[in-house]
Amino acid sequence: MNPIILENYIILLRAGAFKSKDNEITPMSLHKWRILGKMAKEHHVQGFLSDGIKHIKDSQNSNIPDIDIVGQSDVASEDAKESFNASKAYLSYSLTKRKWEELREEEMSDIHNISDETLQLLDIIIMNADYIIDSMVNLEGVLLFGRFVRENKKAIDYTKLNSWLEKTKMVSMAEMLGTILIEFFGFSQDEFPFMTTQINSSERIFTQALEHTFHRQRTPLLTCLNLATLETLFHRFSGVISVVRDVEE
Repeated sequence: MNPIILENYIILLRAGAFKSKDNEITPMSLHKWRILGKMAKEHHVQGFLSDGIKHIKDSQNSNIPDIDIVGQSDVASEDAKESFNASKAYLSYSLTKRKWEELREEEMSDIHNISDETLQLLDIIIMNADYIIDSMVNLEGVLLFGRFVRENKKAIDYTKLNSWLEKTKMVSMAEMLGTILIEFFGFSQDEFPFMTTQINSSERIFTQALEHTFHRQRTPLLTCLNLATLETLFHRFSGVISVVRDVEE
């Protein structure tokens, strides 16, 4: 994948999802712009890309073609709707699942101190884990995670979140998401109080996921084990077998 396409792609998504002001776009041919548009459709982030194009064109940049030329004029279509549904997050491993259900039940029963935003954030993290275990980093999930953190930072109870991440074995997964947002989308580590360290492999995993957009490539098995240890062993067994074959090649 051409590095200029990837660089412009990230800049536009950063502008669209997070209203970044660091938006110096490198000129490209129409062919490259259309490849960029196809990437957005593949990643289900057409809405973010369209917002980024509008944001930058309205502010200062004339190097960007019109939205329809990039292939984003149909962002309101059925295909462009968000595919990342955190309410469908699921833990397969019985022990971890039981702990997750218990903490949710305990939280929901304490009506005076319930932290719905914290529960939603945990679901977003688990849903991201579902994707990386099954195939690869989900760009839409990463962006929605970042937006949720910024939009709900005052409502999230990070003391509870830290405890829940430990119980559901999602500490490394959350730190990987935070690392990607720090490295590529202009976040600071202060925005992720649950982070104790950045995951060194995050930049490589994320870049490979973008570079192989049209050639599905799974995240290496050992990396999955580090990100969601117990969950990986039992989640979508057929998918894990495919990962093992990829590693052996």
